[in-house]
Amino acid sequence: MKSNLLQRRLEVVKKRKELLALEEARLVRLMLQKKAAATQLAKVKKEKVALALEEAKLIRVIKQSSYPAV
Repeated sequence: MKSNLLQRRLEVVKKRKELLALEEARLVRLMLQKKAAATQLAKVKKEKVALALEEAKLIRVIKQSSYPAV
């Protein structure tokens, strides 16, 4: 049961990471068009780093718990 929850959480984190990458690309395009998006871009980058750390932590916990690797 714990493995299912961890793997579901990992899938959610991966999906959010995907969506943040798309949002980051959109904001970079806005910046190239000289429109103000710097503060939003900084927030997205911070959240992206936080999600990468969370993803790494979840993968580590799943592997250490001897559950099937992702």
